[in-house]
Amino acid sequence: MSDIPSFTLLGGLALFVVVSLTISLIIVKSLSDTAKRSQLPKNSVQDVQRDVLALWLVLTVIWIPQSLGYTSLISSLTLSGIIGIGITLALQSTLSNFLFGVWLLRDNVLRLGDNIRIMSLEGTVIKLGFRSTWLKTPEGHIVIMSNSTLYNGPFTNSTATERLSKKFEDEK
Repeated sequence: MSDIPSFTLLGGLALFVVVSLTISLIIVKSLSDTAKRSQLPKNSVQDVQRDVLALWLVLTVIWIPQSLGYTSLISSLTLSGIIGIGITLALQSTLSNFLFGVWLLRDNVLRLGDNIRIMSLEGTVIKLGFRSTWLKTPEGHIVIMSNSTLYNGPFTNSTATERLSKKFEDEK
């Protein structure tokens, strides 16, 4: 009789691992599809895949001991909170650039080869990434701009007027 709760517990743990991994893989697939549509370099896609799966692993490693009764819910939540705050503070600008990069790519406002102007800078987009965008100026200089700077703009995309106008009309 005492084996039934342990089978139930192990079944619940297995279900949690499978469901949470499936959700993580769906997120990875969605971000990968966005990256491919936006012609991002392969290493950017791999970075995102690795980061999402690492986050899944950390959360799973924290949750399983608590579920097995080795740690209390309070200590697991406290540990999770401390780790989360530490990661958030340490990676605040990186996370900001990543999120703004996803939004820029998702909104399809930039593509390789687009000519843009932001502040006093003007150039052609030569590389799009989740964390930064590279511009080549008319003088031949390479400017690497954080996506949060670009997203908080304003910027002018002089080569995408037709594409963006059509997108705007489709959303009406």
